[in-house]
Amino acid sequence: MLISKQVMFSLIFFFPLFVLVVNSLKIQENQQERSILLKLKKEFGNPLSLESWNSSHLCNWERIECDTHGSVSSIYLASMNITGKIPRFICNLKTLMELDLSDNNIFGEFPDSVLNCSKLEVLNLFGNQLVGKIPNDIDRILNLRVLNLGLNNLSGTIPGKLFLLKNLTQVDLFNNKLSGEIPKDFECLNMERINLSINKLTGSIPEAIGKLKNLTDINMSRNRLSGDIPVSIALLPLLVYIYLSENMLSGELPQELGLHSQLLGLAVDENKLSGRLPENLCHGGALVSILVSSNKFTGKLPKTFSNCSSLTEIYLANNMLSGEVPASFWSIDAATYIVMSDNLFSGELPHKLSSSLSILNLANNNFRGSMPAGIGSIEFLNVLSLRSNKFNGSIPENIFHLKYLNILDLSVNNLSGHISTKLGDLHGFINNTVSYISYPGIQFVTKGVMVQLDHLYNNSRAIDLSCNSLGGTIPTDIGLLKLLYTLNLSHNHFSGDIPTSIGTLSVLESLDLSSNRLSGPIPQSLATIDSLGMFNLSYNNLSGRIPRQDHFDTLSLDGSAFVGNPLLCGSPTNKVCQGDRNTITNDANPTIEVDEVDRKDAKERLLLFAIAAVGFGVGFWGPFLVLFSRKQEWWFPYWKYMDSVAVKIYNKFIQNN
Repeated sequence: MLISKQVMFSLIFFFPLFVLVVNSLKIQENQQERSILLKLKKEFGNPLSLESWNSSHLCNWERIECDTHGSVSSIYLASMNITGKIPRFICNLKTLMELDLSDNNIFGEFPDSVLNCSKLEVLNLFGNQLVGKIPNDIDRILNLRVLNLGLNNLSGTIPGKLFLLKNLTQVDLFNNKLSGEIPKDFECLNMERINLSINKLTGSIPEAIGKLKNLTDINMSRNRLSGDIPVSIALLPLLVYIYLSENMLSGELPQELGLHSQLLGLAVDENKLSGRLPENLCHGGALVSILVSSNKFTGKLPKTFSNCSSLTEIYLANNMLSGEVPASFWSIDAATYIVMSDNLFSGELPHKLSSSLSILNLANNNFRGSMPAGIGSIEFLNVLSLRSNKFNGSIPENIFHLKYLNILDLSVNNLSGHISTKLGDLHGFINNTVSYISYPGIQFVTKGVMVQLDHLYNNSRAIDLSCNSLGGTIPTDIGLLKLLYTLNLSHNHFSGDIPTSIGTLSVLESLDLSSNRLSGPIPQSLATIDSLGMFNLSYNNLSGRIPRQDHFDTLSLDGSAFVGNPLLCGSPTNKVCQGDRNTITNDANPTIEVDEVDRKDAKERLLLFAIAAVGFGVGFWGPFLVLFSRKQEWWFPYWKYMDSVAVKIYNKFIQNN
């Protein structure tokens, strides 16, 4: 009982003292942290948004977080327009766990001082101007969970010890200048996301990635990786996004893809992959996007695609895929982009297509039959390209009522009939209904050359109906499409006059109406389109004078744009138009009519011809008269001499030939 009293007395006496000492130390620590932060603020140029860093407790300062003990644990200075280097004293904040300086102008080499932040878990330096190498001893930050160094100018190799950090869950090194091979050893078994895209990495994809059972995202696109895609990747149970585009990968896609995880996105376009597409890519029924364009894939579409209601982006272009496409595939409600150009697909299109489509590109295949009228009901369709197929019949009139259409390419088919006379509903060619669409592989002919666009801009408006059997007249409403950039109606059976309204298309750069049955004069309004860079009216039945204008005259100096129109006259042809009058120019009177001068010149030429005729008569027939009058003395010697001259001329001719 006595001991208890002593203990109680000690506690009562010493506890307030202990609390006083602890509080004193804490105050001192806070003062040190406050001093460090104010020094950091000054180092970064005293940003206006950090004005609150002068008053109240530092845990109440903007962009600062504290732990439960009131010590600084996180600094968030993203997008502050900070310029400078990371100061060495940053790790004097002993409890700092998260440092976010992303999207600033931090320059210089990777700050080695950061390696001294012993408790640092998150380091985000994304979007700065860091150069040099990532330190080989980055594994000194033992607790590091998240490392984001993307969008800098870092070079060298990826440190071999980086993926040995056992707490790592996310690594973003994208958009730098890193080279060499990806480290082969992985001990970060909790890794969830790896982004090494847009670098210069070589070698193969490490097989050891298959150990990362928590991995959900892998992005190694736009590098120089080669070899096969490891089968172990396809066995990862949580993997949902695989991005390996624009490398030099070869072999086949692992057939297990989609069986062991619920894939949401697969992008392996622009590689050297071959074989069949895995049958179970949409086995989980959640696949949203598939990008496999520009490879060497063969065979038919996977059967799971037919019932993959989640598919939004489908890019299969530039392969050797074949076979008929199931009708259920076309009616996937979520499908927004279907790009299947440059393959060997066949069959007919069903009447109903996905109502969500923005881009439908089936160019260069073997599709046949009539164009579905249902296409005209796809309200938000921006791009329709059915070029180089075997479609026949007429163009459904409601296609010309699509309000958001920007590119219409139906060239090189067997289409017939007329074009709708009412084009005013093509609002996409009249108003700026779309400012920008990212889309790899938009191809159409402009200025006589096949071009490819990666994006749709305001000036990317094109209509190409060439190489069909379309007839009738060109609608005058064509002049309403004031944003039209390219118009190609060549190699059809259009007849009648060229609408003068085409001359109102002030941004038109390419116009091809060649190889039709157009007649009448070339509208003078065409010569006023200053934006025109290429035009072709050859092989029609056009007549009359070719219009003249400074810019227009330079577009076909050799006259090739007008050949095959025998009734055209004027420059650059050699045909003089009926009724043309010559003019001369002098300083006194710049435009003197010279009809009278022409008449005087004609009289002088006639007199010259008469004198020449008289001279010829006297010179030629005179000797004959003399010879005839003195036949006996001169006749035979004269003709003997003429015979000898003729023989010499003949022999000379034989020698030269």
